[in-house]
Amino acid sequence: MNRNKLISAIFVGALLGLFASEYLHDSDFDGVPNDEDDFPNDPREWNDSDQDGIGDNEDLDDDNDGYHDTDDSFPNNPSEYNDNDLDGIGDNEDLDDDNDGYYDSEDIDSLNDIALKFNFKSIELLDKQSNRIDAPLIFYLYSEGQQIQRFDNDDLPWRVPWQKEYQLGTEFELNVPDNETEYQFTIVAVYHKFRNAEEFDISESNESYRATVDYSLTNFSLNKITSITLDGSLDGLDEGDDAKMLLEIQTYSFGYLVTYNWKYNTAEYQMSYNFDPVRYAHYKQQQHTIREYRDYMNFITKEETAIIEIAQILKNISNEKEFNNLNEVNFIMSFVHSLKYSEDNLTAGVGEYPRYPIETLIDQTGDCEDSSALLISLLETLGYQTAMILIPEAWEDYGHAAVGVNLTGAKGIYYVLNEGKENEISYYYAETTAEGWKLGEIPDLDSRTAYVYEA
Repeated sequence: MNRNKLISAIFVGALLGLFASEYLHDSDFDGVPNDEDDFPNDPREWNDSDQDGIGDNEDLDDDNDGYHDTDDSFPNNPSEYNDNDLDGIGDNEDLDDDNDGYYDSEDIDSLNDIALKFNFKSIELLDKQSNRIDAPLIFYLYSEGQQIQRFDNDDLPWRVPWQKEYQLGTEFELNVPDNETEYQFTIVAVYHKFRNAEEFDISESNESYRATVDYSLTNFSLNKITSITLDGSLDGLDEGDDAKMLLEIQTYSFGYLVTYNWKYNTAEYQMSYNFDPVRYAHYKQQQHTIREYRDYMNFITKEETAIIEIAQILKNISNEKEFNNLNEVNFIMSFVHSLKYSEDNLTAGVGEYPRYPIETLIDQTGDCEDSSALLISLLETLGYQTAMILIPEAWEDYGHAAVGVNLTGAKGIYYVLNEGKENEISYYYAETTAEGWKLGEIPDLDSRTAYVYEA
């Protein structure tokens, strides 16, 4: 035998040996060893999760729990099939199926985080109290003695004509504890005079001008709307201050479409976003404590999906308007400005409650630290370099938070980090708590001393 034939014979023999070895190791050559393959002679199947003799690739119910794999959140776990709050824990094991912070055993609706929507439809000032054609009106919603919300016309009173029904069309959403069925609210309508503001009588009680609304979630149904009339003339007294207000209260699942309206350079803008209630619940359950100034940076969430998507919506509008970088930053600032400013002790019931951006966007309110964390998150998502500016003595015994933006071409007030060094950088001041402010403009405060933390 010549040398070439000898090499060929050895090569063929090696291949046959390799084939035989592989066949003994994996008979159907599907890449799964025979000792791990439930179907060693069927290259189309290798696993049978429920051991029913049908391979998982063909089996429409791999865990044999009666739920089609396409409808089963846990197709290989016969004890679970649904995950209502998408937290990775099946509903059978999960003690809080809607992730609202209340155990299913005490939750009046274990699959939905319950909220109430107040729709203040109209008001009529029944008694004319002056010779003016209208009266300035604001009103408040209270619960358990705490103010929940002030209602006004973009921070100004409504001008309501006397003795004519005036359409308000004002809505407010309130996430309520899901382990309680009985709620009591107080509504106060105020004749907003420059001096000596007075209340309108919207209560049928003789004891107070303030209306009390009792609302029960016993035997409730989602999306049910209850119409309520508050009429001060029903108290039988002629005090000259009577008014009538119409409102609706709707029970619904907390997880909703939020619409924002705001102005930039006199043009009006609107955008909507449908938030995932699971993400809101996630952030509500996080720690909201501050031990040192730097802890405020923990509330910046530039990688949150909703933040990324909202930032992109704003970016798309900016592109349509052909804004340059400076205009784009000012435009995004104007969006943040549209959210109501509120103190934590009024909206959260505690002296300091820093919000995550998702909370600020859904609650549509927050204080300076909250709006600053939101603006930083939005701008960082779009590639801007930012910092949080904390001014401990902005006013006497009162601190303030704002944002710094490093932007070529910006003008105005700025803070310098690493001054005189190779990595020197300037952050232009961005106010987040009131409408109209542009990058580099600063309110009348003591800004000489500040802590600047880069995002």
